[in-house]
Amino acid sequence: MNRRLNNIYPFTIIAKPVSGICNLNCKYCYYVSKPKELYPQVKSFLMTDETLSSFIKQYIEAMPKYCSFHWQGGEPLLAGKDFFKKVVSLQNTYRLPNQIIMNALQTNGTLLDEEWCNFFRENHFLIGISIDGAPQWHDYYRKDRNGNNTFYQTWAGLELLNKTGVDFNVLVTLNNRNISHGGNIYRYFTNRNIRHLQFIPIVERTKDGRIADFSCNAEQYGKFLLETFEIWFNRDIGKVSVRFFDNVIHTILYGQSEMCCYARRCANAFVLEFNGDLYVCDHFVFPEWKIGNILETPLVELLQSPKIEEFAKLKTELPNVCKDCEFLNYCWSGCPKHHIPSDTSAKRVNYLCQSYKMFFSKSLDKFEVLARHLISSGVSNNLIT
Repeated sequence: MNRRLNNIYPFTIIAKPVSGICNLNCKYCYYVSKPKELYPQVKSFLMTDETLSSFIKQYIEAMPKYCSFHWQGGEPLLAGKDFFKKVVSLQNTYRLPNQIIMNALQTNGTLLDEEWCNFFRENHFLIGISIDGAPQWHDYYRKDRNGNNTFYQTWAGLELLNKTGVDFNVLVTLNNRNISHGGNIYRYFTNRNIRHLQFIPIVERTKDGRIADFSCNAEQYGKFLLETFEIWFNRDIGKVSVRFFDNVIHTILYGQSEMCCYARRCANAFVLEFNGDLYVCDHFVFPEWKIGNILETPLVELLQSPKIEEFAKLKTELPNVCKDCEFLNYCWSGCPKHHIPSDTSAKRVNYLCQSYKMFFSKSLDKFEVLARHLISSGVSNNLIT
């Protein structure tokens, strides 16, 4: 029986089949410490068949038209090929009539081989590859467990995806080492025929609450966005998709953000840990933000938890500085993770606030021209690239 309830917002779940276990030891990673922090007594972090089956069945029933599975880690490929074969088999078993099921997986790429790639192609997985630019930037923080560089292993995985015809995109984390090289990083990928890019600013805190030294700052991020935007706008419209830029156009065309961090409300992208624990957000996997466990409470009931509305207030209760901002519709206070302090205080600010003001003040006119062109030509935002 379909137990989906009408008052549940559309949502996605990011599944962690091996929790934060990873074969790399990237210095800025916020998730690699989660297994020991959350589950200190656990020795095996592989999602069991019972949890996997229950998750897929409940998720499919809760999202009967379009169900998007996102597999992350740690390194999700450590779950093994047999695990993901079970994923596809279970999805086919529980699939509802006319339901669209999509799979996306984020990987560091170092474990990819032809068998993996053929499986992903045959089953229409979208693969995200985490790579921070050329070796001099990527290898500074993205080391393996023995302290070895990983760029060439990752790039080999990327080339294998390309060779075997797997749909993929590149995710670049922006830290204090690569943030000042926006144009070079953008050209590095696009000159090598990479056509889908996502840039994620690293803003992490130390245990005493300070911004970690590997983080980028607002001025650096603003300059990065402007530098890459100028190249994209003058050279690559219709050729390269940059998710942040696409999102701005989406907001102009449709009045709302496609990305959760720039939406008016963002409490709709949950995290499922290896043991069935459900958390409010990938960046808020802490005991106080655990919603419950899908093996103990049905998913559709967990999605009505008061804790979700409590989390939503981190976004919907705007900081004072945002309320009269001319760029509010394009930011909506940004990601709550970047708020200082991380609560609903009216006096809080987004650590990257100035970067958005810097960027939008110099780019919105061009975005609006582009949006008007798309409207007049009858081309939807989905056909920009």
